[in-house]
Amino acid sequence: MRFPGCPFALRPFSACPERNVRFCAGHRASCARCFATAMMCIVFATLCLAGCTGKAGSSSSTPGSQVQVSIQPGSASVAVGEQQQFSATVTGTTNTSVNWTASGGTITPAGMYTAGSNTGSFHVTATSAADSSQSAQVAVTVTAAPPPPGTVTSISKDGITWTFSQAVPVGQFVNGDYYVVGPVTITAIDPAPTTSSPYENGSVRNLPTANSKSGFDSRLNDGTDESWWFDPSLRSYPPITLNPGDSLVSSISLAQIHSLPEVMRASDMSASPVASVSVLTVLSAMPTADAFRPSYCDRGQTIYHANSLQRNLLPSLAPPTPSDANAGTPTRATFEGYYRRPWIDTNPFLFDAPAEYMPSYGQHIAFADSYASLLLMLNFSADQKVNLTNYFVQYGIDLYGCVQAGYGWPAFGGHRSGRKLPIIFAGILLNSDGMKNVSANYPNQFGEDMQTLYIKNLPPAGTYQEAWQGATVIYGGHYGVNADGSVVSAGLYGPYEQLQPANWPLINGNEQLGEAYRRCCTSVSWVGEALTMHIMHAESTWNYPPFFDYVDRWMTEDDSQAVAEIKAQTGFDYSANWERQGQTRYWLQGEFPQYTFIDDMWAAYRQ
Repeated sequence: MRFPGCPFALRPFSACPERNVRFCAGHRASCARCFATAMMCIVFATLCLAGCTGKAGSSSSTPGSQVQVSIQPGSASVAVGEQQQFSATVTGTTNTSVNWTASGGTITPAGMYTAGSNTGSFHVTATSAADSSQSAQVAVTVTAAPPPPGTVTSISKDGITWTFSQAVPVGQFVNGDYYVVGPVTITAIDPAPTTSSPYENGSVRNLPTANSKSGFDSRLNDGTDESWWFDPSLRSYPPITLNPGDSLVSSISLAQIHSLPEVMRASDMSASPVASVSVLTVLSAMPTADAFRPSYCDRGQTIYHANSLQRNLLPSLAPPTPSDANAGTPTRATFEGYYRRPWIDTNPFLFDAPAEYMPSYGQHIAFADSYASLLLMLNFSADQKVNLTNYFVQYGIDLYGCVQAGYGWPAFGGHRSGRKLPIIFAGILLNSDGMKNVSANYPNQFGEDMQTLYIKNLPPAGTYQEAWQGATVIYGGHYGVNADGSVVSAGLYGPYEQLQPANWPLINGNEQLGEAYRRCCTSVSWVGEALTMHIMHAESTWNYPPFFDYVDRWMTEDDSQAVAEIKAQTGFDYSANWERQGQTRYWLQGEFPQYTFIDDMWAAYRQ
C-alpha cells in the first residue's frame, strides 16, 4: 500500500508472505510533502517490522536500509584446487558492488572462488559496498580432487580391490593384470586380510618366499593337515609401501575348503583353500601397451612384448575330431578361462594354488598345458589364438622368472610335471635364448627330464644296456636323476626298471612306489607336452632326447606281457585300462569332458 505523500510503498504484515518490507524510517528527509505524512509512514513501517524478518539464506537487513544482497549459485560443490564463479545482485542502491570473503579457499574481487587443499564445509559471503551491514552467504562443499588423467586412487581386479594413499599412474599389461607407477602405499585391501587364525585373504609381497611356505591361507589341507606349510610372517597388511620392482599377490579365500573340483580331474576336490589371486606390479615408468607383466618372482622386472611374439610359428592343423561337449576337441574358451588369471606356483605341493582355475597337482598342470598348447596347434584364425597365446606365454614368463630367482620343480612323484613346456613355448615365440636354454642354464629343475633317462647312462655308466623288459629308455623313479646322470636317491625313490620286478623296493610293504607312479601320475601326463614340441619341431630346443624317446615308448610299446610278468613275480596288478601304456584317454575319462583329445592328436600328428 502507499500512503498519500509517502514515496515508499508499504505492505501490511498480513500481506507480507516473505516477512520483508520496505519502510521509510530513516528517510524522513525524502518525504518532502509533509512531515506528518512521513511520521505516518514511520508508524506503519514500525507495525510491519514487528512481524517481518530478513529473507533466509540471501541477505540480512537492518532497520533503516533498503539494500538487499543475493548470490548465485545458491550453493556449490568444488573439488580441491578447482574454481567456482559466484555472482552477487544488489538492489535498493545505485552502488551495486560487493566485497567478497570466503573460507576454505580464496576469492577474487570478481567472485572467482578457488578451493584450498582441505575438504569440508565452508562458505562464501558477499557484502554490499554501499551498506556493509547488508550481506548474503552461501554454503560451499570442498571435495577431494579427482585423480589426474591416467591415475587412480584404487584398482579392482577379479574381486580384489587395492586402495592407495593418493592417486597414482596406472595401466594394464597385455594379459589384463594391473600395474602402478610407484612408489605407492596401499591403505586398504578388500576383502580384508584376517589378522588371526584362521588366516584368510592373505597378501604376500615378492614371491618366491625364502622358505617356500605360503602366506595366503592357513587352512592348508590335502586330506591331512598341512598347515605347517603356512607362515603368518609372510603376510603383508595395510599400510603397505611398495617400490618399483615389487609385486603384491593378493588372494581371496574360499568360504569352505575342498569345495571346488580339481582342474583336469573333476572327481577330486582341489586341496587349496585359496579361490583366486590377483597380482599388482609396481613399475618405475609406464611400459608400452603391448607389455607382458614381469614375473611375480622377477625383482629386475624384465618386460617382454606381445608385438615381439612370432605367432607365425604356431601351426594351423585341422582338429582331429569335431568340438563336442562330451568328446573330441575342447573349446579355446575353457583354457582361456584357466590361464587368464595368474597361476601362482611357488609352493612345492601347490597347497595354495588358486582353486577356481589352477590345478593343485603337477600331473594336472601337465595335462592343462598339453591341452592349451595343442589347441594352439590347430587351425583357428590368428585373431582367435591371440588371447590363449598371450595367457599361456604369460605363464611361461612367470615360471621363468621364478627359476631365475632360484625356485624350481625337481622330480618328486607326480608333483613337478608341467613347468618346462610353458617356458620353452614362450621362449620359442619370443625368441628368448634364456628361456629356450632354461634346462641347460638351470639344470635339475624339471620333473619330466629328471624322471626319464637312457638306461646305459645309469651309474655306473655302461652297466645296463636294457631294462628288465628290454626297454632302452626308462623311468627315473620318484626323485629321478640329475643332469649329470647321478641318482638323487637310490632304492625306493630312484630308478628301478634295471631290476626284475621281484626285486623292486616296496613302500610300507604294499606299494611298488616306482611302477605305481610311473603308471598313475607321471608318464600319462607327458604325452601332450612331447607332442606339442614334435609339432613345433622344437625337440632340440627342449634339449633332452630321453624325454621324447620315453614318451614314444609309453605310447607305442605293448606292455601286455610286462603287466602279466609283474603280476606273476609280485602279485601287483596293473591291468586296469587307465594304468596301461599307449593311452591318456582312460585316465582322463570321467575327469575331463574331451578326454580323447591328446590321443586323437597323437594319432593324427605324431609321425
